[in-house]
Amino acid sequence: MVAFATFLAFSLVRLFQVEQDMRENVDENMLWVITQAQVASHRLDEAVNRLARGDETANPGLRFDNFVSRLELIAQGPQQRYLADLGFSDAIQEALLGMQAIEAMLVDMAPGDLTLADQVHDELAPLLLKFNHMANAVMIEEWENTGLRLDKHRESLLQAIASIVGILLSGVVMVGLLLRTLSQNTAAKRALANHRVELERQIEHRTCDLEAERARLAAAIDTAPDGFAAFDAEGKLTLTNPQLVELLPYAAGPAHDQPLAAVLDTIRSQAGMDTAREATATGTEGNSLQCDMEIPGQGWRQLTLRTTWDGGHVLRVADVTRYKQAALSLEEALQREQGVSDFYRSFAATVSHQFRTPLAVIDSGLQRLQRRGDNMQHEERHQRYVRLRDAVAHMTRLVESALTVARIDGNQVSHRPDNFDLVAIVSHTCQLQEEAAGSQRIFVQHDAPSPLRVRCDRALVEQILANLLSNALKYSPPGSPVTVRLSSEDGMALCSVSDQGMGIAPNDLPHLFDRFFRSRRAATVPGIGLGLNIARYLARIQRGDITVNSREGVGATFCLTLPLDNRGTLP
Repeated sequence: MVAFATFLAFSLVRLFQVEQDMRENVDENMLWVITQAQVASHRLDEAVNRLARGDETANPGLRFDNFVSRLELIAQGPQQRYLADLGFSDAIQEALLGMQAIEAMLVDMAPGDLTLADQVHDELAPLLLKFNHMANAVMIEEWENTGLRLDKHRESLLQAIASIVGILLSGVVMVGLLLRTLSQNTAAKRALANHRVELERQIEHRTCDLEAERARLAAAIDTAPDGFAAFDAEGKLTLTNPQLVELLPYAAGPAHDQPLAAVLDTIRSQAGMDTAREATATGTEGNSLQCDMEIPGQGWRQLTLRTTWDGGHVLRVADVTRYKQAALSLEEALQREQGVSDFYRSFAATVSHQFRTPLAVIDSGLQRLQRRGDNMQHEERHQRYVRLRDAVAHMTRLVESALTVARIDGNQVSHRPDNFDLVAIVSHTCQLQEEAAGSQRIFVQHDAPSPLRVRCDRALVEQILANLLSNALKYSPPGSPVTVRLSSEDGMALCSVSDQGMGIAPNDLPHLFDRFFRSRRAATVPGIGLGLNIARYLARIQRGDITVNSREGVGATFCLTLPLDNRGTLP
């Protein structure tokens, strides 16, 4: 394209130069001016000769003026410069000076004056000769300039022809390139069309494969035992299977069309979460969340929520009831095993700590009986037997307390709560304690309607009351009353046991329920410091408690609280 424009511009410039050169005709104009001057000089000479012969109509002055005008035209402008270049500048000046002489002659000339006419002719003759030389020189210069112009025109024409040929060749090249481009464009369009058809075919084939894969995946999800739900990046539900509704009832109904956040809030508010752990995954999975939840009446479900590469989420719900039950069974078995181990360890520690004294008493008494039994009086021997029996009874109580403590440490103490009348339990336990003590100084007061129904384990409550009553009888003076008062308050039944014994020091009250703790004031009274610790534990596993209120030197009051039965007091 650049070559085509270059050739075209060059040819136009050369043609313009040729046209301008052809317009320049200075040589021809100069030859015409000189010829006119020669003609004017001949006419002046003719007019002078006619006047000299008596022709009065001749007018040499007019011819003279015409001749002078021709000379002045030659002596001015481009003509003067052209003749100066040819070397005729002096000749023009001489001709102008000669015209002054001729003008003076014409002034004095009269008709028939042949002498003056000859003088004019003599003055004009050199001028005519010079004009002839000028004409020849101009003609020769014109021939040379014409030849040069012809050569230049020929060169310019050849250059123009060459430019035209270049233009034609450039045009041919451009046409060839255009045809090639059109051909390539057509081939590219054809290839693009073929590629589009192939691409559409591949897309259709791939779409069919994806649809088939989606159908297989949907079938697999529908037949999978777990529930699945897929949500897009905006949290909208896009895919689910029937098992999801069976495993997770909260996903049915209005929540089925809710976004993911609302579904999770519904599940969180209606199901009890067990343990949740959140982990950050690598790659394109993003964050994941897994938790176990218990659905009342249906078992345990495990929820797994994973983030997909496009910002969506996949929810998986699996039934883990059997695994949960197995895990709970294993945990209970492990706890039982741990409890048995703790039981034997606690029992061994208690035996080693508490059994030394009664065993030493028994061993000492038997040794004395063995050495001196035959020499002892009946009364002394009876006292020894009674002391040995007391030591054995103390060991029996110690073994029972040690076994209870060991069962507590090993989580082996179980309770079977039911609906019982606390008034009946108190009356029965008080009767047994009076029979064992051989005295009737326990008084029961009812500040609550009878029967007073509580939710408890009767055997454990009887064991608690037996400990409290035995302590009240043991730590109070002989013959002093022990008062048992029954009442109810704020959904709890209250059973208080009050004595009029030595009381408990304020410094000992915070440690009274500690294991193996005994007050310094009670050091003379037999005991091992386990009864109150056991009693409080048995009360608390039944959602109750034991509290104490005491004034030193006045007595102590222990209060057992137990939850009332949901049905309240029955008629």
